Amino acid sequence: MSYRGDSRTVEKIIADILDAASASAEIVSRGKDAWSEDRILRLAGEAVINRIGDAANKLPEDVRAAIPGVPWDDIRANRVLVAHIYHRIDYDILRATLAHDVPRLAAELERWRDRELGREGGAERESGPAFGP
Repeated sequence: MSYRGDSRTVEKIIADILDAASASAEIVSRGKDAWSEDRILRLAGEAVINRIGDAANKLPEDVRAAIPGVPWDDIRANRVLVAHIYHRIDYDILRATLAHDVPRLAAELERWRDRELGREGGAERESGPAFGP
């Protein structure tokens, strides 16, 4: 299923978010001291939030509605913050978002993907998505 003239499928958009979540985990794994001392690591954290927000905006509304446990408005607001109001970023809150909220988002998306797209162990279902074009 592609989104509004975009050639990217819902599955690929979700894969983008999950890839960013993996990067988030890598950033967090470096520890609080590295986060505090390394400006480039903090900028990478901003980029991860930006990518997640951008990809989330590309998901069709019916997909977002089907995953009510995800705070989609907060995801969009965080993207706006890091992309446009970056001078107001609280880096302690940003790190907490990367450490706690992003993994929860990834878990929700993986559950939805596995249920709706029929994926088990990373294998695609041959008959395609469980929803129409």
